[in-house]
Amino acid sequence: MPDNLSQDDSDMTPGLGVGWVIVQGVLIVMFLLSVIWAEPVEDVPGLVFARIVGVIVAIAGAAISVWAAVFHGSRLTPFPKPVDGMQVIDQGPYRYVRHPMYSGIIAFTLGVGLAYANPATMLSSLTFFVFFMAKTGHEEDLLVQLVPGYRRYRSLVPWRLIPYLV
Repeated sequence: MPDNLSQDDSDMTPGLGVGWVIVQGVLIVMFLLSVIWAEPVEDVPGLVFARIVGVIVAIAGAAISVWAAVFHGSRLTPFPKPVDGMQVIDQGPYRYVRHPMYSGIIAFTLGVGLAYANPATMLSSLTFFVFFMAKTGHEEDLLVQLVPGYRRYRSLVPWRLIPYLV
């Protein structure tokens, strides 16, 4: 991910990270287009099992994202810069990973790809993973600077997106 995304902000919203939100929006559109237009795989052994697993993973991913969003309430923002007065959230899914909404999106896209047996859609989950690793790196720099106690929280919850992996 280019370093200049965080500096690509408009004059109206300095420092928010508009570039990150634009790229995220493009990835969402590409995911949706892959669901609509990409051809699913047919006649592969274990396809029914993969589809069942996909539905479960997609539902779990959506649930994780919603669960995480509930803890933000009205302070939820797509921008990497935390809103003024933001405090560390260390409850719910935030006990396990520091960015569970992104984890949920990755799981959801992977699950949808499996459920539809659609390789292009499954690939979008990898794209989201790479993007969110870059975005969370930028976000965490801001969180350490702007949110009291975030550095300590980060040492207590070592996983950014996937427990025991990354």
